[in-house]
Amino acid sequence: MLPCSNEITDMMDDMVGCGYKEMYMRQIVDARDAIFAEMCKELKIENHHHIQRCYLNKSHITKEKLIRWLETVCFILDSNAVPLLYAGSEVIERVTELREQKIDDQETIIKLQQTVIEKSSENFQSVKNTVQEELKSYSSVLTKSCSNAFSPKKLEAVVKKVTVTEEMSKNAIVYGLVETEHETLLKKVEEVLAEIGEKPNLTSCIRVGTKRDNAIRPVKITLKSIDHVNQILRNAKMLHTKTGYSGIYICPDRTAEQRKADKRLWEQLKTKRKMEPEKDHRIQNGRIVSSEKDSKPAVSNVG
Repeated sequence: MLPCSNEITDMMDDMVGCGYKEMYMRQIVDARDAIFAEMCKELKIENHHHIQRCYLNKSHITKEKLIRWLETVCFILDSNAVPLLYAGSEVIERVTELREQKIDDQETIIKLQQTVIEKSSENFQSVKNTVQEELKSYSSVLTKSCSNAFSPKKLEAVVKKVTVTEEMSKNAIVYGLVETEHETLLKKVEEVLAEIGEKPNLTSCIRVGTKRDNAIRPVKITLKSIDHVNQILRNAKMLHTKTGYSGIYICPDRTAEQRKADKRLWEQLKTKRKMEPEKDHRIQNGRIVSSEKDSKPAVSNVG
């Protein structure tokens, strides 16, 4: 037997109050199925879809049964179907509202993105203009600087200086080598170099400067290798320990300005030797080095 409407109402209220929504919906379906099953049984039909007036208008179907069935069906509709219809309408309205809100939000996002793009474009253009101005200014300064730095005359002077320096690096100057008439200069130079253990292949050997009485002109020697020149210069300090060669010095080739400075240095060296004969004086690294004989050298402030 189906429960009465009051029992169904109490049952649904209890379940809803307890929060059992799934059980509540299941109970509704079971109530519907139960009343249809009872009706089909009383009407002797298999499916409630076959319920028609002709089956209901039977003598064994009492008025009381029809009223109870109708009451139960009306209750199910009134308690569940109608609220669901109202709820469905509200849901549809809410969904429509949310959809419209979403569209508005998307339009707002698009506007914001467009604003960001415009601002980014403005900033990029500003940065681009600044960079272009800076490059233009730098290019102007660089062009002017390069024009001044690499003018034809300056380039020619630089090339000439590099060429001269390259040529001079293969030369060495021998000072203090006694000059005589009809001398065999090459042999004299070879004897000096032999004292420091060098037997180079000289490509040139000449006196330089104007010949004067009581003056010894230096000798410029030229070798094939810069490394060989450097080796001779490193060993040249050995000459001041050799008997008969202590007054001979071998130095790098110099420009006119450098030779003038060397000349002043040599004059200072002669003065030092005359004023302080008890000490040993020599030129080292562009300066006069003085030391007590048989002691460590001390750099002189002269020069």
